[in-house]
Amino acid sequence: MNIAILCDFDETAAQQNVAHIVLNRFGESDWRALQQQFHEGTLPAREYFERPFDGVTASRDEMQRYVREHGRLRDGFVELAHHCRERDIELAIVTHGMDFYVEALLEQARLEWLPTYAVHTTFTDAGIQYDYRYTRPSCVEYGNCKCSIVDGYKSRGHQVFYVGDGVTDLCPARKADLVFARSRLLEECRAEGLPYVELRDFGDVIAELERRNVSVEAAH
Repeated sequence: MNIAILCDFDETAAQQNVAHIVLNRFGESDWRALQQQFHEGTLPAREYFERPFDGVTASRDEMQRYVREHGRLRDGFVELAHHCRERDIELAIVTHGMDFYVEALLEQARLEWLPTYAVHTTFTDAGIQYDYRYTRPSCVEYGNCKCSIVDGYKSRGHQVFYVGDGVTDLCPARKADLVFARSRLLEECRAEGLPYVELRDFGDVIAELERRNVSVEAAH
């Protein structure tokens, strides 16, 4: 099996929603109102991901330092990364979040070598500029299109295991061969009858790989 494990970041690879950690410290006080509008369906997803950062004036370095101090990767993620590297299994981050805070936690854990599909950010005097490098014309609502990344791996012959927690992970979960799910995504997988394993920590992913006897030889 030529396996690729694609993993959401906020509240999945990371224990917390790291964007919220950043916004609680550096964002405008009313950013939670935008979150409420998104949950009510009155604010488009891409606008919700961008607008809370409009009033942020902190530098990239300042916010990355704060993320390293207050963010945390979920238990077992570092071990999974090394487990996959040793067995030639592709593990990648797939997120609607910003690259600067994803990079901060991965670098702190010395996992900067992991492929990351995130929103590319450039810090300018006029504020943060966003570059959605992983999208397609038919899928613009969320900026980055997670499904297109799953499709890309499958077109290259990979069996895709997807790891996620939220409703925005449902589309790629539907395309995956197996889902590791927690929180809202777990409920959706149960409701739709998708093949899933409940994710408590990343030891669950390692255990499933070992149960399937995925080794270096099997990965090729």
